[in-house]
Amino acid sequence: MSSSNLKPISPLAAPPTGSTLSARRSDDALARLILASQQPDFDRHLTETLSELISFDLAMISLYHDDQLIEVSSTSSPQRIGSDVLDAYAKHTFQHSPFFQLHRRKIQSGFYLMETLAQIPVLDKPSTATEILEIDTGEEIGYLTAGWPKRLKELDIALRVSDRDTVQVALYRTGNRGFSSQDLSTIEPIQASLMAICQRHWENRTLHLQTRDDPIHAALKQLGSNNLSSREMEVMRLLLAGVGEREIATMLQVGTETIKTHRKRAYQKLEVSSRVELLVKLLDQRNNAGAARRQ
Repeated sequence: MSSSNLKPISPLAAPPTGSTLSARRSDDALARLILASQQPDFDRHLTETLSELISFDLAMISLYHDDQLIEVSSTSSPQRIGSDVLDAYAKHTFQHSPFFQLHRRKIQSGFYLMETLAQIPVLDKPSTATEILEIDTGEEIGYLTAGWPKRLKELDIALRVSDRDTVQVALYRTGNRGFSSQDLSTIEPIQASLMAICQRHWENRTLHLQTRDDPIHAALKQLGSNNLSSREMEVMRLLLAGVGEREIATMLQVGTETIKTHRKRAYQKLEVSSRVELLVKLLDQRNNAGAARRQ
């Protein structure tokens, strides 16, 4: 199989007629997702919606732009991928991902099983172990990243947002428990609506990133925030936007102590000791930039 003729999973048979409760549950889930489509914690709402329709143990959402991983998050329950593991993925191992390689080859929007994607001959596979990567033919992708559970089975939702941007919503089951047609039939009746909501959200999100119209993100970047992890950046943006630590913890589905740890680490990297000091530093930076432009 080549990447050029790769097709999403074929449409599945609809559930038997008369499943009113299932249909109502799907409608309710879609309604909540529509309401959340403009929220900063849309990723969490999406994984919660999917968990009502299909069972999984872990979820990860990634946004790829050209040859870069722009955003990655994990907010699923009962398990969650740790921020340190996500950071390692974002900095190093994402290039090995079959999905990322297929993003570069213009993967179509749709549902895919990783066991199928990983078998495409044209994809590059790591052949040498590293400190954070172990070669393991027992894994469906052929390797294991440090910190990830073993023997994962993966279902991917691909959203081709533009010619340069693709979103990957990866759902995982542990213990070699694969996804079946019966599992996926619960999503099929609302698949088109689900994909349309997600497409609209990420089109707006990628436009937001491309036009650099987020002043907080731009200011932090100018201040030298490249050393911040993706989660630290997320926490800083929300704090500077006036969101409290408890609210952030709820949005990201972590404990308040975890948020405090991210905040402290970010402050150390930015060489400040409080939000007020950071705001003053950002204001000074803005004033200095304005003075330089006037000269």
